[in-house]
Amino acid sequence: MVLIITIGVFTAIVLGVLAIYWLLESRRESLPQRLKEISAPAPGAESSGGENIRSRFAGVLKRFKRKGRIQDQILAMVTSEQPTVARKQLIQAGFRHPASLQTYLVVRFVLPVVLFLLAASFAKSMGMVNQKIIFLGVLGVFFGVLSPIAFMRWKIRKRQEEITDYLPDALDLLVVCVEAGLGLNASFVKISEEFKLNSPILSDEFDIVNREMVAGKPRIEALRSLSDRTGVEEVKSLVAMLIQTEKLGTSLAQSLRVHSDSLRIKRRQRAEEAAAKTTIKLVFPLVFLLFPALFVVILGPGFLQIAKVLLPAMGVGK
Repeated sequence: MVLIITIGVFTAIVLGVLAIYWLLESRRESLPQRLKEISAPAPGAESSGGENIRSRFAGVLKRFKRKGRIQDQILAMVTSEQPTVARKQLIQAGFRHPASLQTYLVVRFVLPVVLFLLAASFAKSMGMVNQKIIFLGVLGVFFGVLSPIAFMRWKIRKRQEEITDYLPDALDLLVVCVEAGLGLNASFVKISEEFKLNSPILSDEFDIVNREMVAGKPRIEALRSLSDRTGVEEVKSLVAMLIQTEKLGTSLAQSLRVHSDSLRIKRRQRAEEAAAKTTIKLVFPLVFLLFPALFVVILGPGFLQIAKVLLPAMGVGK
């Protein structure tokens, strides 16, 4: 009974919030539509009351259809992020399909409810008390809310790490191509071809930049889109350097060579930092896992011999 009441209260709260949201959205009118109605009123609107009623009813229907799909409104409301921020994170994680945003928002909305019901049903089937059932249900909601966010951040971090690791090598190839006389577009094509096996992510990013420039997008905007899609600081600095070089007319090959050397130095410093952290990270497994086993193996027979000799002398065994 407590489980049914809890589910009913949760459903009522969700439906009430959705009803308030739809009511507020239905009352909000778009500015272009209002200006259009003011500047060009419908002919004969003042003559008949029936025409006024029909026009008002049509305006209400238009306002309901104006915002697009209802699921987008529901899912955008229940998320802690704006849809634009979520879409940017999906692009940085490598999910570029048009339906990725809807899928992500559906998962973030449905997963807490599903985990709540599963946890509560499992606890009820195990015969637990009501407090434990509610606790497990809240725990399922907690994991359902945090799991998609954690997965998205993990995907973004792994993708950014791969781009950061292979970017110095790509810049070396870019320097060679530019010094050989190729243009920036042809150099990007060469990088996308050569890095398909080593780093497919970096190859795809340069291929997208080249396709955007071929389609007519300005080079500066295409490069800025590259930095927005990746979210990597090294790529942002590279884009800023390329834009500055194009605006000032300086030597592109020399600027790329200096930037490539700086990125290679940073990569070596990151490797040295990771190697220095290894000794500290090994302390916890050694102390809590390896040393107890060694103590048991090395000192265990000695303790048994001591106990075998001392316990009878102390009269414990008698």
